[in-house]
This record gives sequence, structure tokens and C-alpha cells, in this order.
Amino acid sequence: MQRSTFLKTLALGTLALVAEPVIPGRRVEAAAKAPVVSCFGDSTTWGANGEADGGGNDISWAAQLHNYMDVARVYNFGKKGSRLAVCEDRHDSFVERLPQVLEQPADLILILGGVNDYQHALPLGQPGDTDETTVCGAMESILTQLIAKQPQAQIIVMTPMQEKYMHPTKNYPDAHTPNEQGLVEADYAQAIAACAARYGVPVIDLFRTSGMSPFIPEQ
Repeated sequence: MQRSTFLKTLALGTLALVAEPVIPGRRVEAAAKAPVVSCFGDSTTWGANGEADGGGNDISWAAQLHNYMDVARVYNFGKKGSRLAVCEDRHDSFVERLPQVLEQPADLILILGGVNDYQHALPLGQPGDTDETTVCGAMESILTQLIAKQPQAQIIVMTPMQEKYMHPTKNYPDAHTPNEQGLVEADYAQAIAACAARYGVPVIDLFRTSGMSPFIPEQ
């Protein structure tokens, strides 16, 4: 999959939503000055290039936003391998890293995660759950805190891209192969979107509508 195509899809999708008056009265305010943007995510946001030792913030989609929209500053809160939900084997979930995002005032907060939860078969839960060890419980915690503590910010949630990552030592499922929970990646994307919908948070559905697929060699 060409990285430049992915970056354009993500950035232009963000720009399209920001250009719409999603929240009454906010469009004029946002247009008056270039926004400060916080990008909250996993390795895709961090700047992974598909190689274990490669990549970095400089090649991330967050670093390319200025090519597609006027921004005052972009903060990259991406972490390789991070999961939305709290888990036993790591301590860098989105939930646990949320205080870093809350400390930085922003006009626009972009959230992209969930692929690691799917690959590692974390429980999904149901929209409205409060158990932060489930994906839905984690999303509930993240969104309610962001809305309460950064009411000035426009929040946009993005579903994870379809995945076909070939790890050199681990056998991760591709997007259409059930994980140990018996779920495919589409189940996680749907749950993430449903959690955002509970609070009227707009969604860029990269899983279903990116126009790209890792299952097409030409891409």
C-alpha cells in the first residue's frame, strides 16, 4: 500500500470534517485561526513504516497534516503497539496515556486506534461500558474525559485501516481472520464507531471507506 495514498486519504478526510459545521458556532472560531492539533494513536500515528526498527514521527501522517490544512502546531501522541484498552502485559494503553493529551490544550483532537486490540484479542464489550479493559469501556473513558476537560476541541475518531501485517516472529490475524475472541477487525471498527456515535463525535471510517486495501498487491 502506498504510504502517500494513505496519508492523503486520512488527511483529506480530516479536512472534510473540519470544514463542516459539525458543532454549531465552532466553524467560525476555527476559521479565525489555524488550529492546534493533537493526534492520539498507536504505531500508525507514531510513524511506523512496516519494519520493526524503522519509521518515526517525521514520516507519520501527523507530520504531513500541514500539507493539507492550515495548522498552528501538531502534537504527536502516537505509541507503537498501544491498545485502546488497558491490558496486563503493557502499561501504555490509550487510557493510561490520556493524561498527556488532556494536559495539552488543542482545537482538534484526532483519535486513531484499535488494530492492536484486535490483533491481541482484547475483549470488545458494549458501547456504554465502563470497564477500561474492554475496547468499548476504554472508548467511553477516553471520550467522556476529552469532552469534559477539553470542551473547546473538535474530536474526530478514525477506525483502523484493514490490516495484513506480517510480523517476523508473531502470527497476527489479518483483518478478515477471527482472533482469539472469534472477532474480525470489522467488529472492532464497528464498535469504535458506535462508541463515538453515543456522543455525536464524527468518525472517519478508514476501515470501510479508505479506498485502499492491503489485500490488493497493486496498492
